[in-house]
Amino acid sequence: MSIPAKSTLYAAAAAILFACPAAALSADRIDWATGPALQRRLGEPVDIFWANNPLRRAIENLCETRRVAVLIDRRVDPGMELDVSLNNAPLESALRQIARPLGLDTARLGDVFYIGPAVEVGRLTSVSTEFKEAVGRLPSAARLNFHRRGPFRWDDLAEPRSLIEQLARDNGLIIERLDLLPHDLWAAADLPPLSLADRLTLIAFQYDLTLRISSDGRRLELVPLPATASDASSEASRPAARPSREKPAAGPPADLDRLRIERLTVQEKPLGPVLEQLARRLNLDLRLDRRAIAAAGVSLDRRVSVKVENATIDELFGELLRGTGLDFRRRGRIVEISPAE
Repeated sequence: MSIPAKSTLYAAAAAILFACPAAALSADRIDWATGPALQRRLGEPVDIFWANNPLRRAIENLCETRRVAVLIDRRVDPGMELDVSLNNAPLESALRQIARPLGLDTARLGDVFYIGPAVEVGRLTSVSTEFKEAVGRLPSAARLNFHRRGPFRWDDLAEPRSLIEQLARDNGLIIERLDLLPHDLWAAADLPPLSLADRLTLIAFQYDLTLRISSDGRRLELVPLPATASDASSEASRPAARPSREKPAAGPPADLDRLRIERLTVQEKPLGPVLEQLARRLNLDLRLDRRAIAAAGVSLDRRVSVKVENATIDELFGELLRGTGLDFRRRGRIVEISPAE
């Protein structure tokens, strides 16, 4: 297998972050292996033969059957095709052998296996360790807050900015510089319980960010990852900046013409629910002419796939409706969907 160019790896769509989402948010949630059970699973041998198998689908099937949660970095293209033949390989070794020919690598954070660009994976462990060392210097009550394990799941088209803001709010924390997180949309995921420190790290790291923590552990600030590990240590332990008087705006900006979706992938999802979820996430007034759509013989249950990067709202809807027989008209926040003329 050839190693794709770096641009291929980083042209991945926003809705990539996942942990076996096909069944993750169903009524029958997967009972992920954790602790000693996970360690045993990772040592169990697997036989794999994949031919032109897309990365996401292949990993979904593997981790579901083995009950091992795997998270793929948002910067990795989930459609990369795999040609893999492994016989009697321990699962942990198999994941690494699958990743490395693609220019990727693996790391473990808590009970989650992470797959990301090889140049970044090595930093994840050090960034996580340095943040936890800063947590270790906090007063005991604050330390316990960051060590406390909790569920880590979200729905389709979730915004990472909202996820990290909710984590802070649920744990009595104030988080600053949310503006450093671009407007992005992720696919649904359901991970095993993780410490608050790990949950925060797994979101921030994928945008080349880490967290600076105040001496009392009540305030966090998103900061760009430093160039070296030694710089990271000093950033993590430095007191948080004085709170800004201006609170970052929540959600998309008022001027939708200036809003750009950094990355988004939709893979084989029903058109109607995708449109409705996008409208909710982007605070749009979606108006579906259902009678005309049905009369035109178009089903909103048809499955669509789309991949966009650095797209405007209009470009996103244009790509989503391409080939469906539908068209849209947008006036500010009002988006009308009807049969194409």
